[in-house]
Amino acid sequence: MQTPRPGRDILDRALRASWLAAIFIALVLAPSHPYDALSLLAGQLIAFLHFMFLRKIVKLFTEKRGGAGALIAIKLVLVYGGLMALMSWGRVRYAPLCAGFALPFLALFLKSMMLAFGAGPASLWRRPRQPVGGSGVSGAAVIAILFVLAAASPALAGPPTVTDTPASSKTHAGEAAIPDPSHPQPAASAHHEEGAAELPNWLVILHDWNPDNPVITWLDENQVIVFAWIAGFLFLFISWIAMRNAKMVPGVLQNAIEWMVESMENIAGGLLGEKHIQRHFPIIGALFFYILTINMLGIIPGMKSATSSLDLTLALALITFLYVQFWGIRNLGIVGYLDHLAGSPRDAIGWAMLPVMLPVHVLGELAKPVSLSCRLFGNIFGEDTLIVVFVGATAMLIKASLVALAVPPMAGITALFMMLQTLTSIVQALIFSLLATVYLYMMLPHEEHGPEESHA
Repeated sequence: MQTPRPGRDILDRALRASWLAAIFIALVLAPSHPYDALSLLAGQLIAFLHFMFLRKIVKLFTEKRGGAGALIAIKLVLVYGGLMALMSWGRVRYAPLCAGFALPFLALFLKSMMLAFGAGPASLWRRPRQPVGGSGVSGAAVIAILFVLAAASPALAGPPTVTDTPASSKTHAGEAAIPDPSHPQPAASAHHEEGAAELPNWLVILHDWNPDNPVITWLDENQVIVFAWIAGFLFLFISWIAMRNAKMVPGVLQNAIEWMVESMENIAGGLLGEKHIQRHFPIIGALFFYILTINMLGIIPGMKSATSSLDLTLALALITFLYVQFWGIRNLGIVGYLDHLAGSPRDAIGWAMLPVMLPVHVLGELAKPVSLSCRLFGNIFGEDTLIVVFVGATAMLIKASLVALAVPPMAGITALFMMLQTLTSIVQALIFSLLATVYLYMMLPHEEHGPEESHA
């Protein structure tokens, strides 16, 4: 009898569904927008190849067979090289290409949600009579989905629009640029104003070195997306290195990872309780470690903290908000969820206050992602601004030939701020994840709050 493969079956069904959706959308677009249809199918093909290669690579790693390195090299050439070649081609549109690339991820996400619903109560109108156990999806999968969604959310607005410069105002090498008052360039000035609040990273330096390369230009215009993906892959790589050969007597790296995970699980478990933490810790741990990796990435010279952009912090907050609302409906049922938003009126005074309490509770729920995103963004952005101020002051003193006055004090201040940034990065990641835990706790059924509160 053949061994069942639920994960592979879900992936196969999701890929088939995404192909059907891509072909249908392409047929609708083809008569009026043929290149958009071609771009959509190209993005679907790139994502399909990505999943196929990823499946083979994971199989080779798990079975400890050779050839994984060669397969990774082939994947880099075909998938990422093909994606860059498509982006360099002028006729391929960016938005439909990204939509086609995202179709398999969306289909896989919807299949997972359908599986989650199937494992729970038969209807959302009633609560399960007994708590559902199990940890749900694994932490690594949640982290991967998290940074895919977070990095994709700022990309929905697309790259900034640059006003075309007329031929009469173009300059040749060695000539001074003559501004044309009839054709302002707001996008370029906004880019420089935004870059003034942080030190230049390797993408800015690379773009200054080769400004005519379309791939480098796209990377420079979408720095938040690039560094969000870098942080996600960096954490997944470190976790894989630490846990690929897990031992009963752990090494230094495995011991550090296990200690951080257990500590975070104990803190969150004190709020949610033992019967809920196993299900919800993957998303809570994913938020903490992903935000921590992004924050710490900005301390490395030449790198950038993507959380210094409100786009990414708002994306993370919206993911948290949707997750909390989903489990609020899942735990309470739709009727119980509406009762929770109404303030659980049980007497005449409660029902009389319903027109006031319902808008207040709805505004309170909507204010949660705003507060989460603004708090994280403000702290990380403020740290980057302070470092820029002190580095700029050091440069001014050196320019004034006051090297002895500039270097020793500023070096000490910069080191102090790096220590402060490390502490703030940990604290902000902890605050974000613990607030998400509190919001989840508030969505638990009301009769379970009493014992849980006394235990906490």
